[in-house]
This record gives sequence, structure tokens and C-alpha cells, in this order.
Amino acid sequence: MSFTAAVNKKAIEIGKLSIEMTTSAGSGHPSTALSLAHLITVLMYHHMHYDPKDPWNTGSDRLVLSEGHAVPIVYAAMADLGVAIGKTKATSRPMTKADAMSLRAIESPIDGHPNPGLGVHFFDAATGSLGQGLSVAAGVAAAARMDGLRDKRVYCIIGDGEAREGQIWEAMDFLSDHSLTNCVPIFNCNDLAQSDYVSPQQSYQGIAAKAAAYGFVVRVINGHDPIEIEEALNELNVVKNGHRPLCIVAKTVKGWGAVSEQGMGHHGTPVKKDQVPQVFAELDETAKGLGVADYKLNGELKITPPAASKVTFTTTKDKPIKAAVFMEGMALVGLDKDLAAGKLIAPRKAYGAALVALGTVDQRVIALDADVKNSTHAEWFAKKFPSQYLECKIAEQNMFSVAAGAAAAGKIPFTSTFAKFVVRGYDQIEMAINSGANLKITGTHAGVTLAADGPSQMSLPDVAFFRSFTKVKNYAGDIAVRYFFPADAISCYKITELMANLNGCCYQRALRADTKMLYKPEDTFEVCGFKVLREGKDGVLVTAGYMVHECLKAADELAKAGKKWGVVDAYSLPLKTDGILELAQKSGGRIVTVEDNYSGGLDAEIAIAAAAAGGIKVKSLYVAQIPKSGREPQDVLAYLGIDAKAIVNAV
Repeated sequence: MSFTAAVNKKAIEIGKLSIEMTTSAGSGHPSTALSLAHLITVLMYHHMHYDPKDPWNTGSDRLVLSEGHAVPIVYAAMADLGVAIGKTKATSRPMTKADAMSLRAIESPIDGHPNPGLGVHFFDAATGSLGQGLSVAAGVAAAARMDGLRDKRVYCIIGDGEAREGQIWEAMDFLSDHSLTNCVPIFNCNDLAQSDYVSPQQSYQGIAAKAAAYGFVVRVINGHDPIEIEEALNELNVVKNGHRPLCIVAKTVKGWGAVSEQGMGHHGTPVKKDQVPQVFAELDETAKGLGVADYKLNGELKITPPAASKVTFTTTKDKPIKAAVFMEGMALVGLDKDLAAGKLIAPRKAYGAALVALGTVDQRVIALDADVKNSTHAEWFAKKFPSQYLECKIAEQNMFSVAAGAAAAGKIPFTSTFAKFVVRGYDQIEMAINSGANLKITGTHAGVTLAADGPSQMSLPDVAFFRSFTKVKNYAGDIAVRYFFPADAISCYKITELMANLNGCCYQRALRADTKMLYKPEDTFEVCGFKVLREGKDGVLVTAGYMVHECLKAADELAKAGKKWGVVDAYSLPLKTDGILELAQKSGGRIVTVEDNYSGGLDAEIAIAAAAAGGIKVKSLYVAQIPKSGREPQDVLAYLGIDAKAIVNAV
């Protein structure tokens, strides 16, 4: 009785605080918070092995709140327990009730949804865009297995309405595929979504049946019964040595303990200040009914510290990664013979070689791919380092969120798929950026030169999307995303190594086509950098990727006509535009930008800078109509008006 009484008592206490917090904020989800009061109490006060003073401890159990809007109940427990908050361990302090009452205030780290970037490192990732948390939890669990942390457990709480999101089931597939028995999805089934009851497909019976079909050991429990919760959580000790993960389906009540907070119409609505006494009175009546109104906690709830861990987090700032030099790195995957024969090499192959070179020298580097590893050449890494590789199959959204979870656990995850399919994960990538995740993305087969495959396989809006983040500072004060588009194998190899040593999100476009070498193995590349490949006096062609080669052809044609145009490989965004504008001012004040993507990339980068500087004319060539298939790359470039002939005409 004492354990049950203690959990009931504490659930009511933190439930009340979650109501106070949201009323103070004037917004939030107290009814959802109350539905989780018992689950959070059992997890955070009793079952999880962690140190509230040290959320950075690598051996600690982790809790991922996928239904991020329910976070007030977790904040309430954190404030009660004094869980450490702060951007760094050295500057951290215990969370207080005053912190909790600052929920959603602009100056407060206690944000409306979980976000470690603000200094709440109890969480591994920003959540709240529904459907992503289980993938993050899977990434944390996968990293723990890679590090040999056998006792580390990861729990993820998911809403029943949220379970409609396809990514949840991508993650369930992934957990089963990889037998990640150290990760436990917990479905909070209270039957109420935002505007209506959940679909019968998201009923607790439906979710339990689906989870079983996905290969899980499923336990359906009363989510307000402390004994049932604890017994279900303890089942992990039974299944963890097998290959079938555990899934808990908890039947709960939205607005538990307070009748006036139950039923339809309370989602996302804080209790009005003058109604708080009534709601508290209802909770007090619930406490009486449970026999805990006057119950005094006496050590029944005790947090067990984590097992000792030898795993330490180190950033590349403290421990840089130096891959093998280009020729040696290419030899690791057998490309040295092609180089010796003078063959053209695709940048995507150089990416695969660089990945192997990085993995050879640092186990923090891991790779994830979405069933195209034989095309991205991540398969070389997969074969060389199978324990550091995660195959995600055709589920890109899950892949990016898994990578964010692995990054939170100290890994340096390199994700790869076709650049076109990166588009599917924009929401997941943005949430990872919000988290400050150290995520590396390479989109191969970039641009329109896929030709015969047609527009369904061509990446076209990706440059504009990622460029927008190159203009944003993250919570650490760094550029939110560094973007790269290498034009040859050498630059792709070097940029992959560069990305490994940058903290934060990086996106690289990599070409499918075999291309001529433009650089020497000793050349270096940098964030915001560019390379001048041709000097000119009549104007400057500014370009990147495959179009560098096309611009060089155009420059040759122009030279025959007595016009000397420079060619700049603007391989990085944000771009040091001052240097390019200076070149233009010495070259007749004319710039033509050329790219094989939709508008919003180099055209915007250069035009905005030129407009601010004044005195420079800019003409931009980009993909201005939806492409179609062509048998050869040149057919597509000509069709779109961005081939060498079109560049000459633009000049």
C-alpha cells in the first residue's frame, strides 16, 4: 500500500503544480499533463536510474516526451526533484518552482515544449511537432548499444492521437528491425485528441494490436495504477535479453483527478485563475478517495543512480577528427586505381570514401542510410563498420530523428539518401536544428542532371530551404546550418571531413555524375568559402556543383569571342559575398549566377549582397520550370535553359 499511496500522493502534487504553471503562463495543456501524472511519477521518482543533479551522465536512463505539449507534468517533477538546468554542466543549477512558474516566458529556459537547446538537458531533443519522439528515443538507444551501455534504458511517451503519424510506425519498424530492447514506447491512451475523439484506429485496443503486429511484447495497463505501471516497466528485465522490444499501452484519463478538466473541450486550455481553487478542490477530493489526503511521504519513492559509465562526451572542438589524406582515403575503398588511371570520379563516391576514412580514426562517427547505400556509397562504411551503421530502410523521417537522438548521445551521425528524399524530412531536420543536434546530411544525386529519372528524383527546393537556415543563429550563437555543394571528388572528400569537425547541422549536396577533378589533393575548403577557378575582366560567373563544369565550358566559349569572364565555385553558404563583389567590381560590375535548383539559392545570396553594395548588375539562371526526363544530362540542361549555351546567351 505504501508505494501505491506514495505515487498517488506525488501524482496529485505535481498535477497541481502543472496546473499552476499553465495558469501562470496563460497557455498550455494541463489536462494532458494530468493524464500522465502517474506514469511520470513512477518513472521519474522510482523506476528510472538517473542522477537529477547530472542530466549529462552518459549512463543515465532517458525519457523522451514525444507528445511534447504534455511537458508541464515533467517540468513539475523536475522542479520538485531539483533536476539540474543550464546550458553547460559548469553553469547548471537545480530547477525550482519559480522556474516552473516562468513557463513560456521569453526570458525563461522553461519553454512551451521540451528543448535541450535552451538548457534543459533532461531532454535529448526538441519535441512537440508530433510523431518524432520515438525515433529520437531509438537513436539514443542505438547509441547506448554501440557504446556498450547495457543497463541504459530509454522510455518514450507517445500520445494516442499522435499515433496516427506514420513516423511513429517507421520508428516501431526500426526498433523491431534492430532489436532495440532497451527502448520502451509508452502510449498514453486517453481517447481525446485536440478537436475530437481519436479514431478507433488509435484506440488502446488498436494500438496494442498494431504494436503486437510490429513484433513487440505488448502490455496493456491502467495508466493510473502504480502497481500495474511498475510491473509493466519491470517486464523489460524479462524481454531485454531477447529480440522483441517491450511496448506499454496505458489507458489514462485526460484531466485525471479533476472532473471539471475531463471530457471534450479542454485540450490546450489552461485553467482560469479564478477556477484554480475549484480544480484543486477536485484533486483534493480524489486524494481523499484514494486515502492519501493526509499521507506523508517517507522514502517510499527513491531514485536509483545510474551504473558507472566510462563513456564521455567530447566535441570535435576538444578532439578534432583528422581523416586520411585524399589519396589514402580513396585507397581505403579501392578508388586509387581509378585515380591512377585518370578516370572521372563521382563526388558521391568521394563521400563514401571520406566516411570510411573518418570512421577509421574515430568511433564517434556513425552512418545512417535509407536503403540507397549502394548509390550514396555509404555501403562502404556499412561493410567496414557494421556496429557503427544503422540501416533505416525507406523511412527518411525516422532516419533524421534517429540521427538526432544518436547525436544527443554523443555520436557524430552522417545521414545519406538522395537529395530529393531529404525533402521528406524537412520538419524532422528543423526540429533537430532547434535541438542543436550535431547532424550531418548528405543528399546525393543532387540537381537536375539525373536526366532520365525525371523530376520525381531531382532535388530542386532543397537549396532554398537550407539556405534559409544559414541566415539564422542557433541557441549557441553559431550558424544554424552550414550548406555545401562540392563540384568534384576532391572537394567532396574534404568537405565531408570539414563537416565532421563542425558542431551543428550541415547539409551537403553530392553529385551522381562522374566529374573531372578541379582541385588538387592539398587544397583546403572552409565554411563560407569560395574558389576562383578563372580570372576575368568582363564579368563573373558564380556557381556551384555540376554547374561549375558548365560555367567553365561557357567561359571557354566566351573567351573565343574575346570576352574574359571569371568563374567562381561558390561551394558554401552562407557565402563570403564581399570577396565576390570585389571581383565583380574589377570585372565590369557584372555577375551571372548559375545553378541547377529552384530560386532561393545563389541567386538570392548574391542579389541581396549586390543590392546592398550598389553598382553591380546581377542576372540569375536557375531552374525556372518543372523539369522532365531527358536521356542525357545535357538534354535536360538545354531544356531548362541553363546549359553552357544559355550561360553564354545570358552574358
